[in-house]
Amino acid sequence: MGSLRLAVARDEAFCFYYEENLREMERAGLETVFFSPLKDERLPEGAAGLYIGGGYPELHGERLEANERIRVDIKQKVLEGMPVLAECGGFMFLMNRIYADSVDINRQSETEGSVESDGYGMCGVIDAECSKQERLVRFGYVEIADGTGSWLEQGETVRGHEFHYFDSTDNGAGALVKRAATGSTYREIHITDTMWAGWPHLYLRSCPQFARSFFEKCRMSVH
Repeated sequence: MGSLRLAVARDEAFCFYYEENLREMERAGLETVFFSPLKDERLPEGAAGLYIGGGYPELHGERLEANERIRVDIKQKVLEGMPVLAECGGFMFLMNRIYADSVDINRQSETEGSVESDGYGMCGVIDAECSKQERLVRFGYVEIADGTGSWLEQGETVRGHEFHYFDSTDNGAGALVKRAATGSTYREIHITDTMWAGWPHLYLRSCPQFARSFFEKCRMSVH
């Protein structure tokens, strides 16, 4: 199995990764290559896939917005079919805009069709906005089933956790998420053949098949 390059966002804005996830990616055949959305202007040369983990993009919104070149490069590559895994803060980065303060993102402006508040422009891959809420939105361990069959087959699940004060105008509906503490379920996560983007931080040791699926998507994208 040949190695393919996986661009991994890692800097002050995107700093939360399970190290086991990176090891699972490598075991699947992906060479992890780090880059900084704050400082770099383009994705690493020859990258076949993209992994944007959690962190605090809201604390670095001004710098992320100012680095237009990396945002444009990411949007172009993802829309052209580069496979991407985006978790929590990475999910926020793929949206149109981040509002670091608590605003009603569901209230539409009568004149402009968008909330009347300052915010930071992000990649615009996902047509949604997110803002900080007054209280914790979700917290706890979860088990996730891919409702589309694009990344995992029926009966396969991947575990993870959610911890976020932000919410979005569109959290997706591609996966069935079950809370470990209560057994309650809900739908979220944007899933396509080449994108998995949502709030949960995945723990890939619980489902090595996920990394293998990611590798296959990367392999297909460069052939």
